[in-house]
Amino acid sequence: MKKVIWGAAALVGIACAVPAQAQYRGDSRPLPPAGATFNQLIPAIAADGRYDTVNHHISREQTAWHVRAALNVAALGCRDEAERETVAAYNAMLGRHRASLAAADTAVKAQYRARYGAGWDSRHDRDMTRVYNFFAQPPAQTGFCRVARDVLAEVGQVRPEAFAAFAAEALPRLEAPFTDFYRDYDAWRIADRAWGSRLASLQR
Repeated sequence: MKKVIWGAAALVGIACAVPAQAQYRGDSRPLPPAGATFNQLIPAIAADGRYDTVNHHISREQTAWHVRAALNVAALGCRDEAERETVAAYNAMLGRHRASLAAADTAVKAQYRARYGAGWDSRHDRDMTRVYNFFAQPPAQTGFCRVARDVLAEVGQVRPEAFAAFAAEALPRLEAPFTDFYRDYDAWRIADRAWGSRLASLQR
């Protein structure tokens, strides 16, 4: 990420007001939030007001499987002081909810077969890669890891037959750090456009 820095103009032997363009050079371009890039891809907002992410408009079974994917990303990627507990809790979840997760996986694959026909498996693989990549986005990892630890602590108390209902409540929580980042990024875009407009008006 490259930060734009405006140099200060030196006035030698001139006793006059600093031109507007020179004054503006102290107004640095705003930076994207959370260390994001200037060209970060952000999902569009759907008609219902939600960001159109990989978790938008999915089936009950997909919801359960996306929770499993999110927690898998946490177990692999949340390298912090609680990482051992995170990995242990994730492995315990796989054991406790083995049957529910297997049923969700089978149902999701059947949905893909019905929807996409002969090429369902490549479409399924592509979409699951998008799910894992979604939960691995660096700008939201601190908040995501915190929520994932909470969800893992709770899922150990969930009855196996209640896992799908739990997942329906847990997925929006696991997604929230990313949609919060998207909102911050969209706010930055507005500020960045305003910065560019001010700069252009002073350079005319």
